[in-house]
Amino acid sequence: MQSYQCFDAIVIGSGPGGESAAMGLAKQGKSVAIIERYHCVGGGCTHWGTIPSKALRHTVSRITEFRQNPLLHNDNLYTIKPSFADILHHAAQVIKEQVRMRQDFYHRNGCKILYGEARFIDSKTIAVHHDDNSSDILEANFIIIATGSRPYRPETVDFTHARIYDSDTILQLTQQPKNIIIYGAGVIGCEYASIFRGLSVKVDLINTRSHLLAFLDQDMSDALSCHFSNDG
Repeated sequence: MQSYQCFDAIVIGSGPGGESAAMGLAKQGKSVAIIERYHCVGGGCTHWGTIPSKALRHTVSRITEFRQNPLLHNDNLYTIKPSFADILHHAAQVIKEQVRMRQDFYHRNGCKILYGEARFIDSKTIAVHHDDNSSDILEANFIIIATGSRPYRPETVDFTHARIYDSDTILQLTQQPKNIIIYGAGVIGCEYASIFRGLSVKVDLINTRSHLLAFLDQDMSDALSCHFSNDG
């Protein structure tokens, strides 16, 4: 079954960019439709990027503080060793709350959310194909594309291999590794290096540049390198 609907604006993608655009237009009294390919709003930022990694990092930071607190150093308490799967469970709860909050933003501002794959029919018309093989046709004078980004996957790397992950699929890791090699020492690489090292995983961080996070001041980059080195 196919329906036809008209809006002032259509936003493709419900990540930070799409959300900001939709909220801004809705607050100006415009009718707005949001199209999201995933089954929940939030985009990569909420489900695979910023929110999960920050939740993981926060949990690992608390674990590190616990281990370094001299008041808590006794044989019984120090046996607490959460795994990557354990902290992923916590991150999943954070993601769930973020999705609920963002859905509430859209509903309060009168934005219509459609889940499915967006395809242009012409410059003002979008077809939305749903998982159940149904579709909707949307029309608007303004269409905003906010589909975000994805991890770069070199053709020479077999990402179907069971032990190879990118920054999105690493959240599907179910077993605690004893060691991990992270290729790429940008913000995401350094963040996950810190997370896994905080879980006592041996980490080899491969940097293809002259120093870590080259956009930082040299002293800050050196301090980060020193921290990683001291942390093993």
